[in-house]
Amino acid sequence: MRHTSWRKLRGCLVRCRLAFSLAALAVMAVLPAWAAPAAPAAAAVPTVVTIEWHDGNADQINVLPILDDPARPMHATFLVNTGPILAGDPAKLTVAQVQAIFTDGNEIGGHTLGHVNVQPLPAADARHQICTDRNNLLEMGVLPATFAYPFASFDSGSEDAAHYCNYNDASATAGLTLKGPAANTIPPADPYAIRTIPAVKKSTKLTTLQQYVFNAEASAQAQGSAWIIFVFHHLCDEHTQCGPYVISPAKFGAFLDFLHSQAANGVVVKTMAGVTGGTVKGKCDPASGTGCDTTPR
Repeated sequence: MRHTSWRKLRGCLVRCRLAFSLAALAVMAVLPAWAAPAAPAAAAVPTVVTIEWHDGNADQINVLPILDDPARPMHATFLVNTGPILAGDPAKLTVAQVQAIFTDGNEIGGHTLGHVNVQPLPAADARHQICTDRNNLLEMGVLPATFAYPFASFDSGSEDAAHYCNYNDASATAGLTLKGPAANTIPPADPYAIRTIPAVKKSTKLTTLQQYVFNAEASAQAQGSAWIIFVFHHLCDEHTQCGPYVISPAKFGAFLDFLHSQAANGVVVKTMAGVTGGTVKGKCDPASGTGCDTTPR
């Protein structure tokens, strides 16, 4: 009787152990589907944003306090025409203000001596406009590495002139649109033909500026890099008459706040030189060619 009971008990134990093992295996089989730790998300591909201010207008000195907000400090690239600045035009920045902008950590670049369309000019005249403007900036104590074509007008000869005058890169307003292309590549396909969004106007909505950034972020993830450039001209209150190419301090500040909020999505703000790099070269005499870059671009 005892022997029979022990055999029954031992059989029960074997069956229970088998059932438990099978149940454990079943749980382990389904565990990865619901309880396994998620793989870490891939890091966002950086979307580089550059802020350009063109023409050296006097109201641009008021951009500094907005850029210098301690909660989200940023730097911009200012492209100026040294002709009217040196002539003391009250509508333009002073030499001291250009130097202050540079000392604040921003980039100062050239935009020709007198805001001239260099594309139709003979090579000697184009070089005079671009090189003399850059030489003036060097004499002011800034480090000009970036050039912007006035009126977004350029061709291969214009690119040659910018290179000859010792610039490391050059941009032309427009070329990037909401319909595409959304951004330049890094490095750019042609460092002397970098494109920007259309110049920002008073009528340009903050949501439109934000959409350009969203599109660039998507382009970065799809293409592996993205560089988008925003062009501004005047910083004026809404009730001040500064022409159509103007943004208010409030809207510009809100745009910078938005860029800061997109850091988690890979957005970083850099100057033109901060993206293209390269050494800052010395003066170039456009007449004799002394000090100019005669290597193929």
